Amino acid sequence: MRIRLAAVLAVGAIAAACSGDPTGVSSAELALAQESQLIVESVAASTGCTHEGWLRRLLERLRETDDPEAQAFLAEARRLHDLAREAREAGDLEAAREYLRQSFRALLSAVLEVFPDAVTRTGSAVDEAIARIERHLGDREVPRIRRVIAHVRELRNAADAALANEDPVTALALNLRGIQILHRLVEHIRDRHDHDGAADGEMHEGRP
Repeated sequence: MRIRLAAVLAVGAIAAACSGDPTGVSSAELALAQESQLIVESVAASTGCTHEGWLRRLLERLRETDDPEAQAFLAEARRLHDLAREAREAGDLEAAREYLRQSFRALLSAVLEVFPDAVTRTGSAVDEAIARIERHLGDREVPRIRRVIAHVRELRNAADAALANEDPVTALALNLRGIQILHRLVEHIRDRHDHDGAADGEMHEGRP
């Protein structure tokens, strides 16, 4: 009896190990998350509506034409980024995070100065990515992916509300957060990230 029970338990353990990630995500859901992430990468490549894409476009435009206000925002973003580095070196991580947040907002202000339609274009890119992912998923049971998508939809609603309240910087930041979360979909469902914190941290660390 003991031998039979041990055999049953061993088979069960092997089946559990083969069913997916040790964190509890099924292998099928992880595979669909990877496929969905490729969809997001395709949308990002075709639209350039990521934080890196906007920064690259901004710097290219400023090499071609002078925009004093955008240049001032960009200089402020760099100054705040340097202050964040100094605060981190001094061990003040809270101040470093706040300086990085302010630096990112200054950078987005520069983007909006040069590209006033950045909010609507980025929002449309997020909406397109969600729609294409959902078509790909169909009616499959993928609860973790769907929770992430639901959260990104909440960010889109908040972005639209911010834009209606004449706060385009916040609106753009929220849209970019949404696309960044989707861009790292596998990590978010596998590692159970703090979606907003992880996405913001990745974006804020980039040198303006």
